[in-house]
Amino acid sequence: MPTIDHVVVLALENRSFDHLLGYLDHPSPDFDGLTRGGPFENPDWNPGPAVEASPTAKRVLPVDPDHSHDAVMAQLGIAKKGDAPTNTGFVTSYERKGRGLADPTFGGVFGPLIAWWQQRNRGGFVPVTGRGPLVMASQQPERVPVLQSLARSFGVYTRWFCSVPGETWPNRNFMHAASSDGETNIAVRFYRNRTIFELLEAAGKRWHIYYDDTPQVWAFSKLWKDDERRANWFEFADFANHVASNTLPTYSFIEPNHRPPLHAMDQAPIVGHPNVSNSQHPGNNLVSNGTYDTYPDTTPTDFARAEQLIAFVYETLRAHPDVFDRTLLLITYDEHGGLYDHVPPPTDVPRSDRPTGRIVPMLRHLFYRRSSRFNFSTLGPRVPAIVISPYVAAGAIDADVRDHSSIPATLRALFAPDAKPLGPRDQWAKRFDTLVTLETARADLPDLATAARVESATVPAPAEANPAGIDDLPSHYKELVGLTIKVHRKMRRRRVPEARQHPIAQLPPREQTERVTDAFTEAAKRARAERTRS
Repeated sequence: MPTIDHVVVLALENRSFDHLLGYLDHPSPDFDGLTRGGPFENPDWNPGPAVEASPTAKRVLPVDPDHSHDAVMAQLGIAKKGDAPTNTGFVTSYERKGRGLADPTFGGVFGPLIAWWQQRNRGGFVPVTGRGPLVMASQQPERVPVLQSLARSFGVYTRWFCSVPGETWPNRNFMHAASSDGETNIAVRFYRNRTIFELLEAAGKRWHIYYDDTPQVWAFSKLWKDDERRANWFEFADFANHVASNTLPTYSFIEPNHRPPLHAMDQAPIVGHPNVSNSQHPGNNLVSNGTYDTYPDTTPTDFARAEQLIAFVYETLRAHPDVFDRTLLLITYDEHGGLYDHVPPPTDVPRSDRPTGRIVPMLRHLFYRRSSRFNFSTLGPRVPAIVISPYVAAGAIDADVRDHSSIPATLRALFAPDAKPLGPRDQWAKRFDTLVTLETARADLPDLATAARVESATVPAPAEANPAGIDDLPSHYKELVGLTIKVHRKMRRRRVPEARQHPIAQLPPREQTERVTDAFTEAAKRARAERTRS
């Protein structure tokens, strides 16, 4: 087996395996997409013919699919304890979201108050009806040329499931800690679980986190609590410099830009800020229901920028064979985002998630989502997972079950084999370096340089700088704004000078995230400068 000195993980947002790779023309008969077998269908919202999967997806949607825990359990067809997943509830779930019927219900002391507050704040909601079948649509191969080229040219894990049938944060937390601290939905708080970054650090290995805008991994405050650890955080632009200078650490985690484009619903981004999203989150790729059918799919989108990001990371490594030969790159997605996949997840994985500390159980006495009891033995839907290395054979397939815990499990096995697992899920998880099987490096690597070329994401601002309603933030970004505020407060309490130099009171949410990110980046640069001087 070749020497692996570096692992790079790029984790994008909210797309299922079938949605992105279902119609891939893969050379292996073992590739489990939508071109063989079937039928692949879901019952319609209204009585009538079943809705079949089809390669008809656009890069945009009129409604962000529901991916709360309640919704995902319904998408999987799990109505009560003991039900086997059937993946037959996707159409109904999407239709309910469009009609405004998908609000979570709450129990606990404050449950009724939260329900009242939800109803009170529904003013102005316009239902979107008849769109349920859109969730069954997958991307045509030409819409995802970068991802599908890499899937054909390297290795694909066809049974990689997200770790939780739920939202982004708990699934990203599994990537870092093999645990979501008992959460199935986004809880805007700091998490105390030990992470793979700390485990590697204890083994004498280096790690970097590369980010643009607000990274969700900020939720692990121990990873930036002091200057020594803040020095490991870099703006994404530094990734290419580190590859070129052969200074990549043992582990690099790349978080995409989550910042939604500032745009009118049916236009390209219009306000002069180049820092806009490239995560592929459906919520960053919305258009109005009235224009969806005629919306030209050639308009610049977050979806296309994410393809560019994938190509850029790959090409940065390919341009430096001395580094690439010793690097393992994983491209994956944190969760399925409510989009259809036909493979039911396993229901017998190790249970893992009792919350750390006492505060979370106390809060759950006051309010909690009224979802069916969940013991973390069921994974969420499948997501793409492509492993890239010159030592991976083109078209390689691995169909063993994995989840995001395979990330810390692989890093621990490669670089800290004597360390204890982070928990039951880490101990159970299979490694993702199993497709690194070639004895010599390949020379026939795909050239994606054109797709990787970085172009401006904005156009000149219109005469009216901020038309009414143009700066509405999607819900997933409001949660990151909440994290930003918590990060700023903690930095101020720790007397980080840059946080005091960047006050955020009275600023709009977008400017808050920008100001805190700038402060954090400056603090990280100062920490590195002080490390160099010492």
